[in-house]
Amino acid sequence: MFSLSLSVLPVFLLLITGALCQRWRFPMEGFWPGVDKLSYWVLFPALLFSKTSQIDFSNPMLPKYAFILLFALFVTAVFVFVCTWLLKVIAPTASSMLQAGVRFNTFVMLALAGSLYGNEGLVLAALGASVLIPSINVFLVVSMTLMHGPSSADSSSPTSLPRLLSGALIRNPLIVSILLGSSLNLLGLTPIVLLSDVLGMLSQAALPLVLLAVGASVRFETIRSAGMTFVMSAVARFVVFPLVIGLMCWWLDVRGLPALVAVLFGVVPTATSAYALARQLGGDADRMSAYITMQTLLSIVTLPASVWLSQLYLM
Repeated sequence: MFSLSLSVLPVFLLLITGALCQRWRFPMEGFWPGVDKLSYWVLFPALLFSKTSQIDFSNPMLPKYAFILLFALFVTAVFVFVCTWLLKVIAPTASSMLQAGVRFNTFVMLALAGSLYGNEGLVLAALGASVLIPSINVFLVVSMTLMHGPSSADSSSPTSLPRLLSGALIRNPLIVSILLGSSLNLLGLTPIVLLSDVLGMLSQAALPLVLLAVGASVRFETIRSAGMTFVMSAVARFVVFPLVIGLMCWWLDVRGLPALVAVLFGVVPTATSAYALARQLGGDADRMSAYITMQTLLSIVTLPASVWLSQLYLM
């Protein structure tokens, strides 16, 4: 357990460093939002393209792997919907709880997979991300549009569901990079001369910079706005999601590294991009910010214990 905590600790030290740099405005005002944009539009897509272009899609375990992750997504969403009904929360808060429960921080996820399980773990993590990122984006846009109505918070004119879906998919660089990497891989066109080498070099810079930027996005002043809705969303994220993954891996006889990497999708905090979607589709953005901050802090304690349990039962 202690050695596991030490292997996870560098990830969280980078998060804390980013938070301190932002708090002290180092190296300058506005620097970290710029790094965040660079990571989102350039570095992280390069990493996902590089890893999805290496996936062995002939592996017969892959459909089973995808089923486990999608089933866990479905069960967690049902749990959140039941909680919102029992707590009688309004739609904006309910949709933010839903995001906090089903979304995962891809940046932290891949950093942990690489830190704990090396390049093989990173490739499996990219595979899981290629399944969950498009699925979660489509599911959330549809769910939030049905909950709030098809209108954007940033526009006075209504926006149709197909247009919101196309925007969520086509304009998302992570989804585009996954689709390109997977498609070229399936067509046997990878590695691409020169391009693969350039993207590989960019991907090496992605994880440390992304973790610093995620840490810089933490907002401690939002914590007071949480409450019981945070507790239930955190249970969904840190208990229900990984527990369903673990049970499905056990039931379908998925063991070893694939199972351990799959569990990581359920033990990392929710995505920082959830705040932007809450603002765009009428969610409770302030509460969403609190969920992101508190889940990030809470995961420092829960993550080593969850990974230790997964290694104990799924090896």
